[in-house]
Amino acid sequence: MKPFPGTSLLLILMSISTGIARAEAPNKVGVASGDIFTLVLGLAFVLLLIFGCAWLIKRFGALPNAGNGAIKVISVLPMGTRERICLVEVGGKQLLLGVTAAQISILHTFEEPAVDAAQFASSFGKNSEFAQKLHQLMSRK
Repeated sequence: MKPFPGTSLLLILMSISTGIARAEAPNKVGVASGDIFTLVLGLAFVLLLIFGCAWLIKRFGALPNAGNGAIKVISVLPMGTRERICLVEVGGKQLLLGVTAAQISILHTFEEPAVDAAQFASSFGKNSEFAQKLHQLMSRK
């Protein structure tokens, strides 16, 4: 069987290319640009995760209110992106507050409680429906 005409040329080129590859890759000291990119990408992911968790906690009110404090938030009703109406109990009186990004205004003061805070909390629960379902899913594991 006759050898392929370009076989010897192919073998010569392969030996030259492996010699060049060995000459180009001595023991390097330093950091490759791919390693730096991976490091920056990982750092960005961790920071994004931290800010995302902080936003979720702020958005869904997962931070517990001070239950033994003198001020109790009974109910909050969002009216817009930054506007809310809050029913707050302070010293036996209930205040209806209008809360915006710039100010807080007293809309009405109830001398006698308009809503029983204990009954309101027990009928609707302290947590939202989403929080209750999440708690149930987490307790299964």
